[in-house]
Amino acid sequence: MAMNTKQWWLLAIGASLVLASCGEGTGVEEPNTDNSAVFAPPLENLDTLLDGAPENASLQNEAKGDEVFEPTNYELLALQSPTANQGSRGVCSIFAAVALMEHLYIKEGTFPDKDFSEQYLQWSAKFEVNSFPNTSGSSSTYNLRAISNFGIVEEAFWPYESRPWGASDDERCVGDEAERPTECHTNGHPPQEAVDAEKWKLPSSRWISTRERDIKAIMKNKGTAVVAGGDFYYQSWNHGASSLPTNSEYARKGYVLYPNEADKADSRARRAGHAFLLVGWDDTLTVERLDENGEVMLDENGEPMTESGFFIFKNSWGTGSWGTDHADERVPDGYGYISYRYVEEFLSARATDIPVFEEPEPEPEPVCGDTLSCADDACIDSPLCEGEPATFSSDEEIAIPDNDADGILSTIEITGQGPALEVSVDVLVAHSFIGDLEVRLIHPNGDSIVLREADGVAGEDFFESYQADAFVGLEAEGSWSLQVIDGFGADTGTLLGWDLTIVR
Repeated sequence: MAMNTKQWWLLAIGASLVLASCGEGTGVEEPNTDNSAVFAPPLENLDTLLDGAPENASLQNEAKGDEVFEPTNYELLALQSPTANQGSRGVCSIFAAVALMEHLYIKEGTFPDKDFSEQYLQWSAKFEVNSFPNTSGSSSTYNLRAISNFGIVEEAFWPYESRPWGASDDERCVGDEAERPTECHTNGHPPQEAVDAEKWKLPSSRWISTRERDIKAIMKNKGTAVVAGGDFYYQSWNHGASSLPTNSEYARKGYVLYPNEADKADSRARRAGHAFLLVGWDDTLTVERLDENGEVMLDENGEPMTESGFFIFKNSWGTGSWGTDHADERVPDGYGYISYRYVEEFLSARATDIPVFEEPEPEPEPVCGDTLSCADDACIDSPLCEGEPATFSSDEEIAIPDNDADGILSTIEITGQGPALEVSVDVLVAHSFIGDLEVRLIHPNGDSIVLREADGVAGEDFFESYQADAFVGLEAEGSWSLQVIDGFGADTGTLLGWDLTIVR
């Protein structure tokens, strides 16, 4: 998720007021100098953004004919991640897709705190899905396809870079946007940590109608937000590149009204697009319409003309500059209201479902009662293991020092209460003269017994078994040690391993 600061916009505007489709390439004219505040985030190429979008008439109705909707719906606002900032890159559709994904993970509830990487999704949409490799722009169709088919990583593995690559990053990243290599639009390739990281997904998405009732039906019946994108009208958005006067109060409130005819003509001469996340609605909100001079429109009776009915949306222009002043405290900084009429006539929309996580396979019940499993912690106190031998092993190889009265110790830890009914030991040793060796078993209480005496009989290596009846009736739990001593010189060897078998 990107940083939420307005400094990126101010820096970009201070350098240049030339905007691009998706922030790079196609210039637009400078904003009207009468505008009281210059706030001009980068936009997307409209044709790219709407690629493949069908007409509403070809899409199914989501709402039932007699379905009734409440006049307001602010419920989904509590299921959103923090407001993000796309910086000076025109990748709004990427941010809209990630906002939807984070919202759906919050709603599902298993992983409610995920922060996903817009940087990685931009790369995946270009290189894995192979969509629009010669522009920084994209569309919800391919962004959500990248998520459902390939998955994206968390933000920590590839944090968002708020400015596009230039010549200082890669000498090829100059000139016309369409002639730059794809790496210039993705800011390179993911680091190895991101390549290796877990990929998170969503179910496949689908087009939905942008009719007011159909979008409301998705939000009401599925309880999920909707990605929307399409035509951008500069004055309606109070964007700094508008040739018509804008309204700073409307910008602070995040109002986006249906465009007047002059705004349509001005904006269509410099076509651009924008995408965002629809998260609720308010039928009761009424806003005065503005004309091409930024003045309130009046009807034939001299009364202000108004527009009522707005979707609430989460934008990707950060916080502190746009959409900061909301009468309803449930609406976060950086959100806005866009008219139903604007959405239905000029936008397309996609929806998907919450992620589905497979239940982990349950751990198998321990099979207690045989020699091996009765040594497992899960079985150690099982009634099924009463009277059953449990074997505990050490395969640690330890060199046996020559002519050393202390020798070596190897320890096996046993858990589980109960007295030992039988105790036996198997010992494997490699040695050039086994007659030098004494082997002892030490009980957890410190008592020890000699299993093998140094008898001076020649021989090499041995694998021997011993009964330790002296410890029958004592508690089995604790640290058991095997001591091997070579009390004579000239020969060397190694303890290769040993087993301790106990019946309780």
